[in-house]
Amino acid sequence: MKILVMESGSFKTFGGAAKATYDMYRYLKRQKGYNVEVFADYSRIDPDVKSVAAEKLGGGYDIVMINSIRDVPFISKYIIGKGRQPKFIYTDRGNVLLNFSNSGIKKLLPKMLLRQHFMHEMRKWLDCYVAISAEQCENARMFFGKRTRIEYVPIAPNKVFKNTGERRSMEGAIYVGRLDERQKKVSFLIRGMERARKLGGLDGKRLISIIGTGPHEERYRKLVSDFALEGNVRFEGYVDEERLVRIYNTAPFFVSASEWEGMSRTFVEAMACGLPLLVNTKNDTVVSYRPRRHIVKDGYNGLVYEYGNLEDFARKFIRLYKDSDLRKRLSKNALSYSKDFDADRNMESYMRIINGLRSKR
Repeated sequence: MKILVMESGSFKTFGGAAKATYDMYRYLKRQKGYNVEVFADYSRIDPDVKSVAAEKLGGGYDIVMINSIRDVPFISKYIIGKGRQPKFIYTDRGNVLLNFSNSGIKKLLPKMLLRQHFMHEMRKWLDCYVAISAEQCENARMFFGKRTRIEYVPIAPNKVFKNTGERRSMEGAIYVGRLDERQKKVSFLIRGMERARKLGGLDGKRLISIIGTGPHEERYRKLVSDFALEGNVRFEGYVDEERLVRIYNTAPFFVSASEWEGMSRTFVEAMACGLPLLVNTKNDTVVSYRPRRHIVKDGYNGLVYEYGNLEDFARKFIRLYKDSDLRKRLSKNALSYSKDFDADRNMESYMRIINGLRSKR
């Protein structure tokens, strides 16, 4: 069986969805009877991986796996109507469908209108939509109707993310992610540090380490300077996977201010290392409706604050920062809860989906 794995997003960055696509490609390459190609530029991290040129995408594939909305125009131009029609599987790692449903007036933005156009194009030929959250499942059933099969495969951490039993320091909480204000709202975290320092009497204390890079890093550094938080906030930049595992295992807790997360890989990575989470009401993803469960159960594996409420965030941050017994209890529960998100089980789910579509050819 000939399979094409696509990730147009990885032409710009490697992490998150692009990393998940790479892991999927490497897994499928190890399976017997599969001839697997990739449309993504992974040459920087793996020179042995050669990307298929766009003009050669109509190469008689049985299955095409899509992991970015950016793949749609390539499919429309080079695959649809060019010989035998493959079966298409789309994993909504960017939370595109749900974001559009919840975008309100932002639906009128050119970027949102373009994404809507791509989703309507995809609806004509998509065979299987893979949701990474329970919320995505509900929206997908309404949007795609009966033509497209809906599957739910939640995000799972790579096996290297595990609890090592190292002693946790009090070098402050950690944030891991892109430095991009459009989604991640890191400016809120910085303002939250200024508020927590005043409310909690935390002058001179390291409050947070910010891990990652992105387009708004300089803006965030200036904000730290404006609030005179240089002694409280540290920018760590890019961190490789080996060091990140150690940071997850030695930090006291993880924080996020994102406006949305489809289902954050960093959340499940952190929990797999036994790290409690401090997240908000907008990015606390629903992972199950029966029973209703979120990625963070407030007071069990982390704390949840009201989105945009600086006072609520600061008070819960201080509580986690100062209460070691609370952190220990939440850490134990986070580690237990993380077992629900298993990488091997996820890959088996994708194999079942692929083989099910193949049998229908």
